[in-house]
Parts: sequence; C-alpha cells; structure tokens
Amino acid sequence: MFSGPVKLQTAGRILFSLHDILCADNGVRRLLCWNGLCSSGDCVLGSNFGSLGDFFPATEVPCRVRGCRNLLRISGDAVMNTLATGKNLRSDRMCDECYSRLQTLADQELSCSKKGCDGTWVWNRYQQLEALAAGRGDRPPRGLCQKCRDELKAVKDVEQPCRMKGCKNTWTWSAREQLEAAGKPAPRRLCEECFQTLRTLEDRQLPCRVKGCAHTVLWNRYQQLEYLKAGRTLEEPPRRLCDACLARSAKLQEQEKPCRIHGCKNTWTWRVHDQLEALAATPEGQEPTVPNRMCNDCFAFYNSAKDMEQPCRNHTCRKTWVWTRSMQLGAKQHGQTRPPAKLCEDCAALLKTLSDQEVPCRVNGCKGTWVYKVEEQLRDLTAGRTTPPPKRCRACNDFLANHPAKEITCQHCGKAILLSSQEQLDCALAVSVRPSLCADCVGAEIAQIRPPEPEPVQSSRLLIRIPKGGPWTEHAVIRDWPPRMTREKVEHMEQATVRIVCIGDELTVSCEDETRSWPAHLQQNLQRRLGNGEDVCVLNAGIAGCTTALACRRFERDVKPFEPQLVIFSFAFSDARCGFGTSAPDDECARRTAALADDFCRFDELLHAANYPALCWLPNPIYPQDSPEGRYDRDAHARWAERQHALFDATLRQVRQSCASAGLNAVVDARALFTVNGDKSARRWMASDSWFLHNEIGAQSIAAWIESTIVENKLLGERL
Repeated sequence: MFSGPVKLQTAGRILFSLHDILCADNGVRRLLCWNGLCSSGDCVLGSNFGSLGDFFPATEVPCRVRGCRNLLRISGDAVMNTLATGKNLRSDRMCDECYSRLQTLADQELSCSKKGCDGTWVWNRYQQLEALAAGRGDRPPRGLCQKCRDELKAVKDVEQPCRMKGCKNTWTWSAREQLEAAGKPAPRRLCEECFQTLRTLEDRQLPCRVKGCAHTVLWNRYQQLEYLKAGRTLEEPPRRLCDACLARSAKLQEQEKPCRIHGCKNTWTWRVHDQLEALAATPEGQEPTVPNRMCNDCFAFYNSAKDMEQPCRNHTCRKTWVWTRSMQLGAKQHGQTRPPAKLCEDCAALLKTLSDQEVPCRVNGCKGTWVYKVEEQLRDLTAGRTTPPPKRCRACNDFLANHPAKEITCQHCGKAILLSSQEQLDCALAVSVRPSLCADCVGAEIAQIRPPEPEPVQSSRLLIRIPKGGPWTEHAVIRDWPPRMTREKVEHMEQATVRIVCIGDELTVSCEDETRSWPAHLQQNLQRRLGNGEDVCVLNAGIAGCTTALACRRFERDVKPFEPQLVIFSFAFSDARCGFGTSAPDDECARRTAALADDFCRFDELLHAANYPALCWLPNPIYPQDSPEGRYDRDAHARWAERQHALFDATLRQVRQSCASAGLNAVVDARALFTVNGDKSARRWMASDSWFLHNEIGAQSIAAWIESTIVENKLLGERL
C-alpha cells in the first residue's frame, strides 16, 4: 500500500496527488481514466495521459504453493488493479505449472491414522499439490478424522525420560502421538541433546582386549553415546572381546592350579581371560602352556618380604649372603622362621676349589692320618691360618676313649701311680716305656744325678685353647661358634685381666650392631668404673635359639677355655619359644618347666664344678601379638600369641624358682624393670621391627642394671 501523499509530476510541474484522485467524488472515474479504462469519449485525462500503471514497475513474487520455487511476474497495471479493488498487493496466483497440475487433481478421502478408528478425512487437491511441490510425491500423509481431532483437544503433551542410560533429559510425547498410540505405552526415544550428539558419532572398530588377538570388535555410536553419558571420554574406549574370543570364552571355565612354591598346598585361579590370552599366543592345534604362579598367600608374603643380609656360616668370615624373598617364602612353607646357616659367595666359591686332605696324626709314633675336611680348611684359610691344626687320627681317639686313666703300683715304694690315657697310648705306640716308679721316686733318683733346676716363672697371660670337637657338633643351632666370638675377641680375652662371659640366646646377641649391644655397653661401663689399671673384656657368647639344655652342651667350648671371673647367662626366651601355627597340649607348660628345672640344675652343676661366679638376668618383655606373621591368619596368630605369653610367664617363674633353689642371689629381672612405668614406656625401649628384641636404649638400660648388680653383690671381688 502507499503511505503518505504521492505527487504526480511531469516536466517539472506537479499535476495532482494520487490522494486527490482517490478522495475526489469522481475519484474512481478519474482512476479509470488514468488507467485508460474510462468509456467517456470526451475524457481529457484518458486522451492526454498514458496509463497510471506506467508509474508502477513490474514485480516478481513467488508462487503461492509451498514448496514451489517458481516466480510470477506482476505488471504495473495488475498492481494498480489490486489497489483499486482493495486487495493485498501480494499476488495470490499460482505459477502456470502449479495451476496446470492443480487441474489434474481431485480431493481424496483417506482413512484416519489412529489405529482402530474407521473414520476418514479429506486430503484436498491443494494439499496434494503442495506435497508434489515439496517432493513427497503422491504418498498421502497421516491425518485424523474430525472425531479424533476433537478428542485431540483434550490431550496434552507429556514429557518422557530419554531412553539413553545415564541421561536425565526428557523428550516431548505430543498429544497426536498419544492419540495415535491408542493406549499403548510411550515409545523409547532419545532426547534432543542425545539425538544431536548421536548424529556426530560414527561406529568404530576397537582391538580385542585379549592380548595377542588380531580381531576387532564393533563399538557402535549408540554404545559410544552411553559411554559419554557415563562420564567417560571417547579417547579411552572400553576393552571388549571380539566375537571369536567371546564364543571361545563361553566354552571355558576358571581352573584351580597348584601353587608354584614347593610345599604349599594352596591353589591359584586361572581365569578365563588369562586362558584366552594363552590360547591366542599358542599356535593352532597345540595346547596352551599353564603359567607357573603363586597362590594369593604366597604372593602377598613375597610382596611384603624384603631381602635380608645374613652373616656367613663361616664364623671367621665377616662377609654376608642375601636371604632373598624367595628363600624366605620357601622357609615359611617348611615352618622355618630363622634363616639357615649358609656361606657367602666368596666362601662358597673358595669351598669348591678345596678337597679333603689326609693329614698325619699328631701323636708321636702313630702312622695314621685324619681327614682335614674342606669346611675346616675354609675356616682356617679365612682366619689367616695356612697349615692344618694338629689332630689325632680316629684310631688314637678310639684308643683314648676306650682306655680311661688307671692306677698302677710303684715298684719302689708301692705308691699308686696314675697312668693317663695318653701315657697308655704312648706305651702302645712304643714311644715311651710304661713307668715303674712314682713321681717321687723318679725325682729322688734325678736329684742324685743333678741339682734341682729353678722353678719356671709362670706367665700372667692366659692361653686360650678352644676345643674343635664335642657334643655341640651334634646340634645344628650350636654347631658353629657364637657370631660375636671373633678372633680379635679371643685375643682380647687372653690379654684381659677381667674376663666376663655372657652366654645366652638372641637377647644376649642383642642389637644387630655389636657396638650397640648390651655386652658392649657393659664392657664400657666396667672399664670406666675400674679405670686404666684393669683391662676388662666382656665376651658375647650368645647364639640365637640356644636353650639351657644346649648351653650345657657348649659349656666346654664357649665358657671354660676363657676361665672367666664372672658368667652372665639368660636362656629364658628360647626356653619359652613356641613355633607359630603349632597346636600345644594343655600340659605343655608343666612339661616344659619340668624339663627346664632339670636343665638348669645341670648348668648350675657346671658352674659350681668350674667355680665360676654367675649372674642370671631375666629377659625383657615380649609382644607376640605384634609379630608380622599375624597378617596371614589372625585367628591362629591370636591363639599363638596367647600360648606364647603363657609359656613365657611359666618359664620366668621356673627360672626364678631354680635360682632360689641354687642359692643364686644375683638376678636381674629386666621385664619388671622395663614395665615399671607401664607398658607404653616399655615399648619405647623395644625395637620397632621386632616383637621380642630390645633397641639400643633398652640395651643400655640392661647393661646399667647388670653393672649395678655386679657392684652390689661384689661379683668381681675387691676390684669394685
């Protein structure tokens, strides 16, 4: 439509406005005249001017049919007629093509799209024309009858949850879709967000999760969409089985296989997935190899254990060997908690180069030999000794064992002469003649021949001779020398004026570092107290696992050769030790304490026979509930800890009673002194990695208590 006055201007002169034309009384006539349609013959406007449509340019408008892209050309006259008749300026005409097609169409009556409804609706020819123009062909759309349309007005759109797992969005179930569903439940659809995301995805081929399999598995875009909704990323796709592996896994089952550790009766599970990987790595037609694995218990122990440095079995060697985790695991399966006696690498290599040697017997006149074992050669070589020690052959040893000392009568005075075993052997070997006179008679005869010689001056230095063989060789625990009895320590004992021997078990061995052990602290304390006028040497003869019964066996080797002024002993911990996992009878405490009483009496007899002053110290408290073995079977560990406490208490009571019966008053109760301020204070004096061993602070305290007891009881005589 025109807005505002429009002026008609010709040759620079305004004739009149269009508004004037339309608003005049004869406006219509004038308009017709301007348009050349006036029938009056004397019309000045019609004869002097052209058509009014000349002032309107031709216009192109699209075809009224939706989907048609043709254009209609509207002339200026047609625009003017539209204005004159009051119609809209936009043309409502069709293009020629659509108009021709419309003439060939007719209205169609179609069935209602609602299931079960027998009504119809009319698909008119104009709607058909629009469908053809949109490229939908002659396929009729879905429509509703009038009755269904009326019902549709009462139905409202409903929001339905998205079908994708993990999505919280909704999609709209329209009223028409609900009506056409005819009471059926809503379909499962994606929300708009999931649908748009799905359109951006494409199916992917993923490698099979079985190692060694060359097949792939399809990961379609719906699965990818669900993966995204679960909060994961497509850069880390899931690991899945291909169809071949999936079919093969359906025929497999988990299998129980024996543990690889010798002595373990447990099993490990060969999972289906591991079997698939074994099959993928096995050539066609061959059986897969079952892997050699540990059970869960062995594997847990192996992971928690650590390699440990252990001293060489050769006590003269200061090197170590590694007790590996595998060795510890094997020992655990056989019920062993302590490392075995083993040579270091250098000693083992040297041992292979040695061989047993036949060495002449040390006895004069004997032509026999004895076997110089490779172990003895190794011990002597690492100690710096290159020559074999003097020993008797087996025949001489048997002769001495079967010929005890006997008495013969002096032919001169009739006095009894003691003929020792060695003298009998010398006589048998014709090295010496059987004596016929006693010593006094022989001395008298010698005095008549030559004057008496001055008596030799006795040397103040002790010559220590440690026997090589004895009852200690029959038991593996005490067969070797105590680990702290070194060559340097023995030489110090020979020179010392104050000699003290500490014999016992692992609590006597004390801290791993020898300088931090309580015997080392005791030596420092006594040396400081006695001053430079005395040379104090405290020998640590402790052996882990040594009981009172074993101490009686090794007394001749580890105590007597040193002629100590004082013996400090403690075997209560090893006497009370019980193995983990072993079931003890109810009368075990009574049986073991009775045996301990007899063993203590024999040890006390050895002390009295040698006339050695003694001091007994009772060990520090123990905490078996803290043992690391409890992580494998807590119930069994709790029962063992309770039994260990009961045996430990019974052993301490028996040792106190035995000391009182033997008249041994010098007793240091370390457990009572440790716990005098409570259990919490006592734990500060215990090693963090052991349930029975003290730390250096505890070792210093034990040394101080023993020193105080030595001074109070004057166990070293007038020196203190």
